[in-house]
Amino acid sequence: MAIVDEHGLGNAARALGVSQPTVSGIVRSLETELGVELFRREANTLVLSPEGAALLPLARRTVLDHRAVERVVDELRTTRPGDAAPIVRIAVSDRSMTPELIAGFVAARPGSRIDIVSISDPVEALAQVRAGQIDCAVVPDSEASIDLVHEYLPDDVLVLALPPGSRHAGSLDQLDAAVPVAVLASTHRAGIDVVDALAGVGVVATVVVSGVSQQAMPALVAHGIGAAVMAESMARSVTAAGGWVVPWPAPPSERTRLVYSPNWVAPLINSFIDQLVRNRSVGVKTNHP
Repeated sequence: MAIVDEHGLGNAARALGVSQPTVSGIVRSLETELGVELFRREANTLVLSPEGAALLPLARRTVLDHRAVERVVDELRTTRPGDAAPIVRIAVSDRSMTPELIAGFVAARPGSRIDIVSISDPVEALAQVRAGQIDCAVVPDSEASIDLVHEYLPDDVLVLALPPGSRHAGSLDQLDAAVPVAVLASTHRAGIDVVDALAGVGVVATVVVSGVSQQAMPALVAHGIGAAVMAESMARSVTAAGGWVVPWPAPPSERTRLVYSPNWVAPLINSFIDQLVRNRSVGVKTNHP
């Protein structure tokens, strides 16, 4: 792997902190043990053979598994009986997972500890999964990589959360067009998208605050600062405060995948998905490729 990733024998030796002959010897020993040629020698360079290319994904997975085992063993050595279970590190972006879903997972496993790491760049999140620095990441469908084990999260049901005092409406076209809507959004572009969608049903809206994290939006809406598009599960605190929610059309690009390091985290994540609340939704959640 080092020879491929570092683009050469010499670079691989430097990255591993050993001599070049040592790396060459390891390659020859491995080829002898496996009975196949992993690299072809061409003009003083090593070129990955077809057999080596076929084995490379398995090698990467083995390294990830080994790192996961090392980390679990290290945590078990430092964990006294009765302490929390080994930590599961999950990378999310602002819109990826709601606090309610994480709380549901933790409540189902009182002995577990979930560390949520905010990584806005999906490419960086996947790189940390590959390196074993985190256990899994939630990324947009378009960013998911075929070399990592992944599964679809159930679709988020999005709603437009309206502050207390708003007139009740069952759909966007039932909103009171005579009352301007103040919009909160994570980015100005996202806010403009909401404004445009409301304009399509005759409602005048203005972006009043952008740069707001998804986690902060429910409290702001509940205190009457403005309206915001958010996951239905996040809006429950708004309705509890006397606000209203209206179903919001979600584009296909909103699909997300959970990408994780295999073998160790997968059983935990499958159980996490099972904790999703399906019978209190204003829309439909699915879990299909």
